[in-house]
Amino acid sequence: MPRRTAAPSAFTLVELLVVIAIIGVLIALLLPAVQAAREAARRSSCTNHLKQLTLALHNFHDVHGAFPVGSPSKTCPGYEHIPAWQYRWGPLAMMTPYMEQYNVYQSLNLKVPLYGHTGVYLGPGYGVHPDNQVPVSQNISFFYCPSDRGTKVEPEFGATNYLACWGRSAPTSSGTAMFDTDGLFNNVSGIRFADVLDGTSATAAFSESLLPDPNMPYSGVVLTRQNKDLVMVGASSRGNPFLDEAWCTRFDQPVASRPRRGARWVDGFVLYTAYYHWWGPNAPIPDCSKWGPLRSMWQSARSHHPGGVNVGLADGSVHFVSETVDLTVWRALGSRNGGEVASQF
Repeated sequence: MPRRTAAPSAFTLVELLVVIAIIGVLIALLLPAVQAAREAARRSSCTNHLKQLTLALHNFHDVHGAFPVGSPSKTCPGYEHIPAWQYRWGPLAMMTPYMEQYNVYQSLNLKVPLYGHTGVYLGPGYGVHPDNQVPVSQNISFFYCPSDRGTKVEPEFGATNYLACWGRSAPTSSGTAMFDTDGLFNNVSGIRFADVLDGTSATAAFSESLLPDPNMPYSGVVLTRQNKDLVMVGASSRGNPFLDEAWCTRFDQPVASRPRRGARWVDGFVLYTAYYHWWGPNAPIPDCSKWGPLRSMWQSARSHHPGGVNVGLADGSVHFVSETVDLTVWRALGSRNGGEVASQF
């Protein structure tokens, strides 16, 4: 009689389910590690971006004897009818020839004001000189943090995640802390190395912020604990004359709006390219501002990096600063001449 061969073996349903379960557990274990590795790479890339900016800052100082003005005012020949404050080309625009972006620098006409060329001022963004309408819309890859959106906020302008440090923005009796600053940048004059009395290794130059959602309305947004990192809380000159924590954290009220921070890398005005050190990295308090006779603003360093933000210092180094950093130390980093001792951060 012919020999009977054994039937080929096969997975049972139970065995198959066990294999699938094991694969699922392995994926669950590996996925966080993969995500952490990717974020580490993104954070390293962000560090390199800030390193380029701080080195360009040094090169600018070597040539001009001072750092660029944060938001310069200037009356340009042939454009005397345009208010001087509308010149306002920011530090990133001024630094382009020192960061391997000479072609971008050549494409910008910095001899004319950034705004005001329609003859009638209609608000920021209107009246950009024809020479500059295409150049200001350029995206520069290392102006974006890889952990954020990496896209424009406004179609007419390139954006940036990297803002210039204007100081602590401490509350003052005049409420003008947004301009009366003690940081490396201001709207009056260029700061020199000799003016950094606290030491360049203890003075912030640039840090990160999160780009706004271009689909968010400019007003009437309900402030929540979920959107607090992506909004600006604002008010008119009426009401509380100074910024305080309670005024900025009116959760569940329609007091927020889409911020302008980072939306235009060329614009030096504080709303676009300045940040302050009054509240710490990734602060639980939303960015907030008050306009009118008593002006003040808190615009903090923020990032999608878990646990903190990258900060480029005036000495050219870049450090990751934890969001649990002592607030006194963080505020000391924001000032150039406060006389504080910035301990380990």
